[in-house]
Amino acid sequence: MKILLLLILILMNITAIKAQNIQILNGFSSDRSYTNFATLELYKDLKGGPLYYFTDFKMSKNGYFEAYTEISKYWYITRNKLAITAQYNAGLNKDFQIQPTYLVGLSKAFVIKKTFNIQFDVMYRYQKELIVDDEWHNGYQITTTFGIDMKKGEILGYTDFWNTGYFILEPQGWYKATKNVYIGLEYRVSNYSPLESYQKYIMLGIKWNLEN
Repeated sequence: MKILLLLILILMNITAIKAQNIQILNGFSSDRSYTNFATLELYKDLKGGPLYYFTDFKMSKNGYFEAYTEISKYWYITRNKLAITAQYNAGLNKDFQIQPTYLVGLSKAFVIKKTFNIQFDVMYRYQKELIVDDEWHNGYQITTTFGIDMKKGEILGYTDFWNTGYFILEPQGWYKATKNVYIGLEYRVSNYSPLESYQKYIMLGIKWNLEN
């Protein structure tokens, strides 16, 4: 039943946003529970600056459910592609709403030897604190995303660091099994205490590129 619900949610999102790729993963988290994950991603390299979107769905065998969305838009302001970025993320699960976060700042991407891409976003962060209280909190966030394109696969990932001292590190490795299908591993580690069950997990999954 949980898998069926997960597939229905995926199909609803594909219809709504025309996802670029779908990832289905099974993870083993730090609380020793197994969780089914699904991720829908969309990246569009538009003329004025790229648009990035993803939605994560998490469903565990003990009934935990969570949906989480991030949207990032970039506008180039110089010829070397220094950009202004505005971002939004929010979500919900069976117990509470993940309060919205609004971010705005500067972004710069670099390409090294045509295969290694790295991007830095330095942003002002405005967020309603998760679980802890009902006050609005602000500060800064530094996000680094990276990718290495190889003939038979790719290595991707990101790090988030917040002024509160929290961090998230999430690298991925994908092997290109066919033209459209990748098999891979994802690892996540974080000290974000409100979501203890997702502070550390490793996942095995499959990714299907819809646009190739």
